[in-house]
Amino acid sequence: MSEGRIIQSVARALSILELFESSSTELSVTEIANRLDLSKSTAFGLINTLNHKGYLEQNPRDSRYSLGLKLLRLGGLVRKHSILCRKARPFLEQLVNEFSETVHLAVEKNGLVVYIEKIRGDKAIFMQSDVGAENPMYCTGVGKCLLAYMPEERRERIMRQMGPMERRGPNTITNLDDLRSELANIRVKGYCFDDEEYAPGLICVAAPVCSVGGGVVAAVSLSGAKAGIPSKKLAEVTGRVVEVAGKISELL
Repeated sequence: MSEGRIIQSVARALSILELFESSSTELSVTEIANRLDLSKSTAFGLINTLNHKGYLEQNPRDSRYSLGLKLLRLGGLVRKHSILCRKARPFLEQLVNEFSETVHLAVEKNGLVVYIEKIRGDKAIFMQSDVGAENPMYCTGVGKCLLAYMPEERRERIMRQMGPMERRGPNTITNLDDLRSELANIRVKGYCFDDEEYAPGLICVAAPVCSVGGGVVAAVSLSGAKAGIPSKKLAEVTGRVVEVAGKISELL
């Protein structure tokens, strides 16, 4: 298949972003220019444009660049090198240290939950939620949380496209009217509770992470065995998950 006409400046800009696929989390203008065999002035012009549009972020301490959060908004999966994950991880680790349960950070992509960070606690039970894994939105704590805070038009479009809502656990929501009611309750409470909806014996508390404009860009959750999180401890867990999500939002 013919590639057709290639716009050199666009290709170079994308090549800059692709440099971060390696182990590098931050790069200087000189490093980027050398790796791509560009003049420093050409590299700076491309980098400055990417930074202005939000695809790169400059560290004010040393003027080095890292991937920007704009990539997440466009559905690109920015994993361990992303601003969001790097800023969130210390707070996620606090939750794991406090409760010894599994903590997730997730975003929505193409109508599914995509996990961009996961830290397992000492009490962790098996879940299909490794970084990069996808899960349905209607039966997961992070998924319901993300759905609840979406613009209504987008939320309804995603729900219409979900197809049959398979029962995964004893309390899975399996019809759209019940799901709409649940999402309205989440918006009132400010957090989401999954009580054996994703899997038997598994519970989860999730809360939204907001961007500077107020839109929800991710969700934080703590998941564990229902038998391991007694009801008297659930209020403490919920409060801390909401608090952590709020702190991450402030950083963004």
